Amino acid sequence: MKIDHLSILESLHDAVIVVLKDGTIAYVNEAYTKQFNVPKEKIEGKKLNEIEESSRILEVLKTGQPLLNDYSYVHSLKMHVGANITPYYENGEWVGAVTIMKDINEFKKLQNELEKYVEYSRQLRQQLEQRNFLLLKSEAPKMKRAVSLAKKVAESTATILLTGESGVGKEVFARAIHESSLRHNEPFVPINIASIPDTLFESELFGYEEGSFTGSKKGGKKGLLEVAHGGTLFLDEIAEMSLNTQAKLLRVIQEREFNKIGGTKPHPLDVRIICATNRNLNEEIKKGNFREDLYYRINVVPIEIPPLRERIEDIPFLIDNILVTLSSKYNKHVTVDDEVLNRLKSYKWPGNVRELTNVIEQMLVVSTDSYFKIEDIPARIRNGNKNSQDDESQLVQYSTPQISHYDDLQTLLEETERNAILNVVRQCRTRSDAIKRLGISRKAFYAKLKKYNIV
Repeated sequence: MKIDHLSILESLHDAVIVVLKDGTIAYVNEAYTKQFNVPKEKIEGKKLNEIEESSRILEVLKTGQPLLNDYSYVHSLKMHVGANITPYYENGEWVGAVTIMKDINEFKKLQNELEKYVEYSRQLRQQLEQRNFLLLKSEAPKMKRAVSLAKKVAESTATILLTGESGVGKEVFARAIHESSLRHNEPFVPINIASIPDTLFESELFGYEEGSFTGSKKGGKKGLLEVAHGGTLFLDEIAEMSLNTQAKLLRVIQEREFNKIGGTKPHPLDVRIICATNRNLNEEIKKGNFREDLYYRINVVPIEIPPLRERIEDIPFLIDNILVTLSSKYNKHVTVDDEVLNRLKSYKWPGNVRELTNVIEQMLVVSTDSYFKIEDIPARIRNGNKNSQDDESQLVQYSTPQISHYDDLQTLLEETERNAILNVVRQCRTRSDAIKRLGISRKAFYAKLKKYNIV
């Protein structure tokens, strides 16, 4: 059977053009004339360089080398085309080039739309990032560097260690990182290690199978690792973890899987871990209180959050944010003038943003006007850091509000208790230390924190 090569070319849906070695257009198929709306008689027999002087076909006619998946704009056709251009041989002799062409204008349009979508997505992502880190806005260089690093690593899965004094806002950082990550639609699970007795921590973290111990819940229980699956696990006050639990956490991080208590089936670990501490972990390692191997596992990206005294210029912005929340809570709106701001800025804030939040809340509660007055500021803040009294006298000074501000004795007692707890929390390095100093049970301590909205 003799094969008619021209019939084959005519049967193709793609445009075909054959150009001889001297640049003469010898043939175009029917698909070419329809696709590009060019009659055969207008193009066949003409020199290609007279029609399209920059044609990529001319390059193949010069070099004899094919151009595959080539894309270019053809001026004579006024469109973008994709082409496979190959040398054409007859009886072993190179006589020209065969080009199979596709109109890719629609492809280019889709590509342009995709580029617009990518740019739009980038802008939305940037806006979302700005919103997530809004509470961490700062004018202080150290804080700016910390926030910048947090933004850079947010989309990664790297483990992060947040360090800084108590009350600087480590959980706010952790939440902002989570909300800006690819896991933002998944759970954010915070764990304050100091608030969970060590005897219960393992079952809280890993969960347990039914019947694994006396009193275990029917059907077992999900651990916080399982609850956080796909999302972010925030381990606050990591230095409070016992050495035994540290060893188990290290294995989980290394193996990326865990077993429930009483279970043998391994569960895959798909969580991003963020840890936080107000202690110097290097010192804790030297004392034998913290495992060095675990430290290196959690310290992949260290972010140090500066204390409030090193970012005093941020106080006006922080107060605005605090008042937005508190004004809604108490249905009370107040303004802050420069005199009050300057007095607040002169204080060193050993309790950091947590202390500032508590002080602003106390001021809002006792204020009887639509603006803060100097006398609304607690005496210890009003006097700045001039009088260095011992802890007990500071506690008395801080914990005794004026009875004239309150309608009944119960309110006065509750405010006094709240201020006492606030002061102890501010002075102690850890929640465990605060519990010991107050002389109450851990359960009662956290119940009072919840009652008085102390964070």
